[in-house]
Amino acid sequence: MRKIFLLIIVILGFNCQSQDIKGSWKVISYEDEIAYFNKSTDSISYKDSSRKNEADNFKKMSDLLIFPITYVFDGKGNFTMNFPMMDSIKGKYQLDKSNNKLILIDEEEKKDELKYSFVNELLFIEMEMENGFIKLGFKRS
Repeated sequence: MRKIFLLIIVILGFNCQSQDIKGSWKVISYEDEIAYFNKSTDSISYKDSSRKNEADNFKKMSDLLIFPITYVFDGKGNFTMNFPMMDSIKGKYQLDKSNNKLILIDEEEKKDELKYSFVNELLFIEMEMENGFIKLGFKRS
């Protein structure tokens, strides 16, 4: 009986750790209403073939615009978004686990509520846009 109890605790401990947002996260995938691009596998799939040229142009620029972005979340509720093309953005974060919302409040008190999820130790953050959405996939770095 004790062995089963210890096994359950170990499994739950691994599950909780894999869904912990604390640490440094690097963008590895980008998805919107036009395409899905996975930098790790260098693959792109088009959802709307009529807009393939837009996605091809994005793929060329993504190494400068999207994939250098990293987020760092510490254990005290602070975050830093590092973007080599501009200054870092710093602020506070909160997780609303019951609604799967990541709440980011920057230094200027601008608040963003973003959907988040964990899938196979990857963090996904989704932003609603005026004309669609952007979903970024992150891998712990």
